[in-house]
Amino acid sequence: MIIVDHVIGGSPADHHARELPHDERPHLWWFTSSRGAIVLGSAQSADVVDRSECERLDLDIVTRRSGGGLVLVGHDREVWLDVLLPSSHPLWVNDISLASAWLGRAWCDALLDLGVGDTSGLVTVHEGPMEHNELSPLVCFAGRAPGEVFIGRSKAVGISQRRTREWVRFQCALSLRWEPKTMAAVVADSSVTVERLSGLGTDLDLDVSDVVDAVQRRITERLAAR
Repeated sequence: MIIVDHVIGGSPADHHARELPHDERPHLWWFTSSRGAIVLGSAQSADVVDRSECERLDLDIVTRRSGGGLVLVGHDREVWLDVLLPSSHPLWVNDISLASAWLGRAWCDALLDLGVGDTSGLVTVHEGPMEHNELSPLVCFAGRAPGEVFIGRSKAVGISQRRTREWVRFQCALSLRWEPKTMAAVVADSSVTVERLSGLGTDLDLDVSDVVDAVQRRITERLAAR
């Protein structure tokens, strides 16, 4: 049995701080935030962002427990889903470079179901090793991690992981509206320009309820098949 929870409202900080379940069933947590935020990866210092610009833009500064770089969330910028898998589930994989492959393929299938590949370019899942570049340690959508979904060269779905002995929490963000100007403004490093950030994420004209239905169906199929 899969437990599905829709958390509407609240802040990104509250969503990221949510405790892991106490059962041994897969959970899907859909989040809708009432606040905008710039979210740091677990290893990032708050010094990488410009606090005054975040205040000016009314963005909270939040640190998540999973790895990766900065992500801009809230105000209909993304569809946010956390997938929680217990270690007892057949889809559990110890190798972090392989663990999210099944989830990326489910997202990919869902986007194809929604006709994204017909209008926006080739939809693919990155199944190779992590690919880094100059921006990827700072900005999540600049790199390529296993299981992440791309439309052409732009990242559509970013996936980060938090792992314990009992659980893996995959944090997924589908980019509906990529904002390089906002991202460039809040990054403290002035060399991170709008031009360097342009095209890293996707702009998708999709109904959120349709996305939720399609992704949940495809994930449920994969969870139930094993």
